[in-house]
Amino acid sequence: MPERDIVSWNSIISGHSKHPEALLYFEQMVRSGTSPDSITFVAILSACAHLGLVNDGERLFWLMRKKYGIDPRMEHYACMVNLYESAGLIDEAFNMIVERMEFKAGLTVWGAMLYACSVHGNIQIGDIAGQKLFELEPDNQHNFELLMKIYSDAERVKDVERVGKLMLDRGL
Repeated sequence: MPERDIVSWNSIISGHSKHPEALLYFEQMVRSGTSPDSITFVAILSACAHLGLVNDGERLFWLMRKKYGIDPRMEHYACMVNLYESAGLIDEAFNMIVERMEFKAGLTVWGAMLYACSVHGNIQIGDIAGQKLFELEPDNQHNFELLMKIYSDAERVKDVERVGKLMLDRGL
C-alpha cells in the first residue's frame, strides 16, 4: 500500500492474529510513525493469546498505558484472560480481574474466565465466574452449560444437578 494508516495497520495485525507476523507488523507500524490505538492493542493482545506469547502480551499490555497513554478497556482485559488461559495460568487471569482491573468486570471478562476454567478444570474459580455471569446474564444458557461441564468433568454430580435445576427454574 502506498499509504498506510491506523486502519490498514490494524487490519493487517488482526488478519495475522494466529501468526507470529502480527508482532512484526506491530513493530513495523510503530517504526513507521503510526501510533497504535485501542483497537491495535485488542488485535495484538489477541495475537499474543493465540500464539501463547505471555511475556510479549504482558509487555504490550504494560506499554499500552505507560508508553501510549491508552487505558485498558474490558476487551483488553478479556484478551489478557485469554492470554493467561492459553498458557494454563488461571490464577494469574483471575488475579488480573480481581486485583488489577480499575472497574467492575463485565460479561466479556467473566465469560473468558469461565471458558478458561472449563478448559483447565478449575472448579474454584469457575464457581466464582459462573456466579458473576448468572448475575450479569441470567438467561444465557451457555454459561450454565460451561459450569455444568466443569462440574461434570470433576464428577461432581450434585453440582451438575443443582446447576441443571437453576436452568430449569429460569426456563432455559
